[in-house]
Amino acid sequence: MNNQDFSETVQETLKLYTEGFTIKEIADLRSLTESTIYSHLATLILNKKIELENIIVEDKKVRIVRVIKEKNTEKLSEIKLGLDETISYGEIACVLAHIKKDTELMNEKAQVVETTIMSVNELTSYIKNLIESDHKLNNLLVRGEISNLTFNKSGHVYFSIKDKESQIRCVMFRRIKESLMFNLEHGMKIIIKGNIEVYQPKGEYQIIVEEVQPDGLGALNLAFIQLKERLKKEGLFSEAHKKPLPKFPKTIGIITSPTGAALQDMIKVIKRRYPLTRIMIAPTPVQGKESVRPIIESITTMNEMEEIDVIILGRGGGSLEDLWCFNEESVARAVYESRIPIISAVGHETDYTIMDFVADYRAPTPSAAAEAVVPNIEEILEALNNYYIRNIQATKYAVDTLNSLLKQIISRTIFKRPYDSIHSYYKELDHELYKIQTIIVKKIETKRKILEIIESKITTLSPKSILKRGYSIVMKEGKIIKNSSEVNIGSNVNILLHEGSLEAKITQKTK
Repeated sequence: MNNQDFSETVQETLKLYTEGFTIKEIADLRSLTESTIYSHLATLILNKKIELENIIVEDKKVRIVRVIKEKNTEKLSEIKLGLDETISYGEIACVLAHIKKDTELMNEKAQVVETTIMSVNELTSYIKNLIESDHKLNNLLVRGEISNLTFNKSGHVYFSIKDKESQIRCVMFRRIKESLMFNLEHGMKIIIKGNIEVYQPKGEYQIIVEEVQPDGLGALNLAFIQLKERLKKEGLFSEAHKKPLPKFPKTIGIITSPTGAALQDMIKVIKRRYPLTRIMIAPTPVQGKESVRPIIESITTMNEMEEIDVIILGRGGGSLEDLWCFNEESVARAVYESRIPIISAVGHETDYTIMDFVADYRAPTPSAAAEAVVPNIEEILEALNNYYIRNIQATKYAVDTLNSLLKQIISRTIFKRPYDSIHSYYKELDHELYKIQTIIVKKIETKRKILEIIESKITTLSPKSILKRGYSIVMKEGKIIKNSSEVNIGSNVNILLHEGSLEAKITQKTK
């Protein structure tokens, strides 16, 4: 169809489009709605004047084609129900025109395929139409192993899925990748759901991936295992980091849903066991991924309150999806970084979450958390009463023991007849005194005898004893004369006798 065969309004839209104006700009310039411009473009696509790829991005095209095939309809309203708000009715109309054009082209080429020499582009387009129009190749499920995994800066993921005999390229757009609950890894066995598409520039076919599931293990379970292993390696589960719970908390913070039965259970248990404590509640949604941010905000808020001694974070049991907020990495890190000890109290006894491993204490149920966080005041009072009774008994025992000891002391003879001991000591004293006197007398007698012997010797050797026997001593000027040469004739000498003395003069001397 020549351009002149189109209506003037369609020709005007084609003219502006070929000049590089966007759909919005064309609508504004012509004072028309974008829906009207899209209808012009759909007509041009159907008549092979423009290509769909220049109007709609590949991701949107794939999504629209998938819904069209699933619903097997060309009604815009029914197709729109299967798509989100980012895709307009005009875009759906353009895709429908593209499909119709390719179908007509395929039919035309099928009639002359045996005699027509095809260009590479024509052949690729023909193959593309054959593959993409085959219902068996849409929404197909393929099992295999990941290889050649590449994460593009754009957020898209490219990889191959293979088995022992073959492999096929796959593309996962960022939208799908961001919705994955787990991380893709080389060698991982997976099951993918998607559509076969021919990439014309290279003449290659590939699977446009719409869904991915681990082969043999659920996506959530795999995500749980992967995150658990990674956080464990980082040390978030280390016992050395866990803070001790206070024995007698003055204020307890509870982060949970205000409407859940778990909150009332915890309050009842705490008030029953230890009514002296205060309870501060942070009403927080605790179900599904959308509750992640509120949980983190509640943890942060309670950490800013100095009076809170310990925090209980939890809820009752539920499905893995319901409890998934407690498996989010951001929640685990918020619990790890809390300055206040946190008790994880999620679900039933068999429910385990990532938070359970990071928390300072893991309680199997919210009620068990309430039991663990406070002591039992009845047990405390009973213990105090036991201590009181034990102290009374110990005091009485000590007093009785001392009384018994005192009675034993009083009953001793020394206290009954104290003078008996004194009298016995008197006797001993007299005896010892006699012994001392006897020893002294003996010693004096011995000394006396020794003195008598010495006196006898002294007396015998005394000059007076010699004089008494008739001898005399001659002295001159106070010196004893021992030799006649010591005096001269005519010298005066003094003669000492036993009794008295004589004065004499030397008249003669002999040698």
